[in-house]
Amino acid sequence: MEVFKERLIDLRIEHGYKQEEVAKELNVTTSAYGYYEQGRNQPSLETLYNIARFFNVSTDYLLGKVDTPNHATTYLISEKLILNESELDVINRMKELNLLEELGKDPDKNVGRLHRYWEFIKDEFALDEN
Repeated sequence: MEVFKERLIDLRIEHGYKQEEVAKELNVTTSAYGYYEQGRNQPSLETLYNIARFFNVSTDYLLGKVDTPNHATTYLISEKLILNESELDVINRMKELNLLEELGKDPDKNVGRLHRYWEFIKDEFALDEN
């Protein structure tokens, strides 16, 4: 996996880390991490995930499937509902504030209201920006 080892080296250097520092963060030995950069060994799936989180990139980027470090991840909720990361984050925040529960009490009425309020707020802020 030539691209993996190249990206691993590039990310480490770009972030200014030594191999020892990255190894410590990943909870692997320095030699194990060095072997990843040399292409002599491949990380476990858990370690691959931890590498991606540590460098804030996708596993697809590390593996050479995409050329952008962070690309949109989508979640298939149902046949008609696919959410990206930011949409899922909004839903999680709404759930934390109990907004989803409140909206769910009368979805047709409450979602319609929420949409009208949102349009009003957008219009108000658009006037402020001009």
